Amino acid sequence: MKRVILILTAMIGFVILNSSFTAISSAKHKTIKTKFANIDVTATNSTSDGVYVRLENNTSGGVYSFFIPPNSPSGTVIGQIPENGDIYTVKLTSTGGAHDMWVYWEHQSHVTGLSVSGMAIGCSSCARINIFN
Repeated sequence: MKRVILILTAMIGFVILNSSFTAISSAKHKTIKTKFANIDVTATNSTSDGVYVRLENNTSGGVYSFFIPPNSPSGTVIGQIPENGDIYTVKLTSTGGAHDMWVYWEHQSHVTGLSVSGMAIGCSSCARINIFN
């Protein structure tokens, strides 16, 4: 009797194991579309004036608008953009006087506005804006 139960258990286990492999091998592959992660756009503003930020995506046509409050400490998150290699036109506009404005690799001194085209700022070390003086 023990032998019959052992043989039946082994047969059931073999059938279950075999059907599992069949199900795995006949499964269809799915294509998964990944979205870009978002990165923080960070800013520093050591002045008493606020600064409007407009990021125009030259690749997709999207527009992002942010505001840098006066006296914002280093690394203040003002918004997010997709992490990718898209090209942007960056426009900064002071609400008050002239200041030194830096965006990634471009800067101008003592201006009330800065406009730069052709910037790939979709990386965490690129999406930084500094306003001072």
